[in-house]
Formats: sequence, C-alpha cells, structure tokens
Amino acid sequence: METDKKENSSLIAGAIGGFTIGWVVKTYLSNQQQLEEHRSVIQRLKDFETNLYEDGKKRANVIEGIKQEVNSKT
Repeated sequence: METDKKENSSLIAGAIGGFTIGWVVKTYLSNQQQLEEHRSVIQRLKDFETNLYEDGKKRANVIEGIKQEVNSKT
C-alpha cells in the first residue's frame, strides 16, 4: 500500500512536471513568434522610410537638374 502511494506520487509529480515544461516551452515559442511579427512590422516601416527617402532624393535630383537648365539658359 505504501508502494502504491509512492508510485501514485511519482506519476502525479511526473505529470505535473511534464505539463509545466510543456507550458513553459509553449509560452516561450509564442513570445518568440510575437517578437518576430513585431520585427517584421518594424522592418516594413524601415523599408517604407528607405523608399520614401530614395524617392525624395530622386525628385530632388530632378529639381536640381531643372534649376541648372533654367540657370544655364538665362
């Protein structure tokens, strides 16, 4: 009878330990996935900013070329 109690205690402790480890791993992986999603949003914003900057630089070069044409004609 005492052996049965020890076996039951071991089974219960093992089940609780397995559940706890599974929960910790699930939580960790979920947090990692959320961080990756946030990174992708941040990366998309950085890409947008880069494209906006490059577009502005192209337009500035076009305007500078027009200014040079106007100055050379006068």
